Amino acid sequence: MSGFVKYKQDKKFKQLNAPLEYDGGKHLIERLIHLFEVRNRIELGDLLGITPGTFSTWTTRKTTPYELLIRIHLLTGWSMEYLCFGTGERGGSNVTTEDFRNEISEPTLPYPRGVLQVYSIKNGNLEPYEKFEATDNIIGHFKIKGNDHDLVIKDADNLLFINSEENEGVSGKYLFSTNNRYQLGELKLLPDGNIYLLEGDEKYPINPEVTKIHGKVVSELKSV
Repeated sequence: MSGFVKYKQDKKFKQLNAPLEYDGGKHLIERLIHLFEVRNRIELGDLLGITPGTFSTWTTRKTTPYELLIRIHLLTGWSMEYLCFGTGERGGSNVTTEDFRNEISEPTLPYPRGVLQVYSIKNGNLEPYEKFEATDNIIGHFKIKGNDHDLVIKDADNLLFINSEENEGVSGKYLFSTNNRYQLGELKLLPDGNIYLLEGDEKYPINPEVTKIHGKVVSELKSV
């Protein structure tokens, strides 16, 4: 029997045309964090050369990065079934996999860290999205301190880094709240001594009795 006839008659072979429900987005990211024994997306991204913006896009679109999973499979020996679906045996050579994990994962590295809280704004409310640790170098790169008041806002697929120490509303994009409703906007201190919200050609005076400025957007990480 030729291969053509054999596979043509094989009912299982016909399943090749049926789409599979691969894990993607948040579930896949969490699985990779667990597999590589890192603590957060920052460490995973640094390890794999992936930006937080790309992770955000994966989460929003529930993306499955097949080519990356193939490279991980070839490097570690972890099975494609486990990487794609979280089922079956993880597999992999004990020696190779252990050596690889020991080389890349060290949960108690002795360099200083800070904690950044990522929020999204929904109906004027700040809703926690995720929290991650970052090295001092990363925090310094985004021009924030990493203290309890600094935070990151998820705006569409972009991440906006808020420095809570810059809260005077002099000039730039700021996070502020009016009657406890949060929003982002361009604020500027004009020569009349008042701070205004600028929207196109319009300007609106800020009432400090009802509006609190929480910090300035000092850096932006755009998705790719």
